[in-house]
Amino acid sequence: MDRLTRNAMLISTLLLVLLIISLAWNRDLAPRIWQLNTLLEQDPVLANYPYDFKAVLFVNGIVTLTSPHASVAPLEPFLRVVDVNAKTSQELEAARARFEQQERHVIALMLAEPDVESVEWSLDRAWYHRHHLPLAQP
Repeated sequence: MDRLTRNAMLISTLLLVLLIISLAWNRDLAPRIWQLNTLLEQDPVLANYPYDFKAVLFVNGIVTLTSPHASVAPLEPFLRVVDVNAKTSQELEAARARFEQQERHVIALMLAEPDVESVEWSLDRAWYHRHHLPLAQP
């Protein structure tokens, strides 16, 4: 490797490290998606729920959040995992109501941000994979 290439690689690596450190050091410069996820992680209402909602994309005022529920995935298998005591239909209905309340809270939390105009949901396939639950093919 010639001297110019080596120096260019060293300088590029140094600049990349400095960029990463500056993003970690100053939260105001952190990507907006990181800020939204921090907001979700620090919310006391969401902290008590067994599922962690995550922001995966933020573009043009639209934030895409993970959810274990979508048109391709029924909610009941998820509810049976997160609320193992829900055996009867009444208990499952209470678990469903609690989940829907959490979703509404997440939506309100995101829409309270000045630059968020809309919320979209994305099926959290990784959650199903981690819990060994089958999903319909997309």
